[in-house]
Amino acid sequence: MEEFEDYGEIGLTKNEARVYKTLVRFGKLGAGETSRESGVSYSKIYNVLDSLISKGIVKVIPEKSKKFVPSSPEALIELIDKKQKKLEKAKEKVKELKKFYEIKEKNPVVMEIGRKGFYKIVKELKEGKEYSYSIKYTSEYKPEFVRDALKSKRKGIDGRTLTRYDKETEKEVKKWLKVKKEMRKIENEGVAMSIIDDDEVMISLIKSNVTLLIKDAPFAKIMKKMFEETYKTAGEIK
Repeated sequence: MEEFEDYGEIGLTKNEARVYKTLVRFGKLGAGETSRESGVSYSKIYNVLDSLISKGIVKVIPEKSKKFVPSSPEALIELIDKKQKKLEKAKEKVKELKKFYEIKEKNPVVMEIGRKGFYKIVKELKEGKEYSYSIKYTSEYKPEFVRDALKSKRKGIDGRTLTRYDKETEKEVKKWLKVKKEMRKIENEGVAMSIIDDDEVMISLIKSNVTLLIKDAPFAKIMKKMFEETYKTAGEIK
């Protein structure tokens, strides 16, 4: 019943609330009477009463036949006060987490180590709206990479690429040329990069096994200009 739901906020179950309100109404009852008047089954009544006793809101009268009486509703106010104190402490902890989260969000540089870290950052990259430039070292022809490239192409996004082109990468590069024509070759001794919408840059230092995600517009704009100038003079792939 809805009338008992609010008691859950102070740590009472619906059965505990029923029993306590019954005892307040009648003043003093035995276990059987409490069960009958509250509607809580006799098989559960002692567990419920014991729980209320442990919470300090029901007392036992040691008569010939054990009776139970309610403590003043003031005891419920004490429960509420304890709950509020716990909530205040929890609130302070959440505030600390919020500060940590905001610091992390404002940090323009994220660094990951290893191949797993590289793919983690790749997944976190935003989807370009105007351009998405890339510098490739291995030119991996992975289905998800191809799918993303085709999606960008359909949207008219500028997807120019500079890639290492030698015997080791030739096969993969030629596969890519069937997907996108905007590819030119440069000498590359171990760098992969993505530059997206004057907004973020991913740099992977292959031999150092480190990948950086830099969310900084001024840096991204400079990298864009450098990429475009390099692309102009880069060799065509035939």
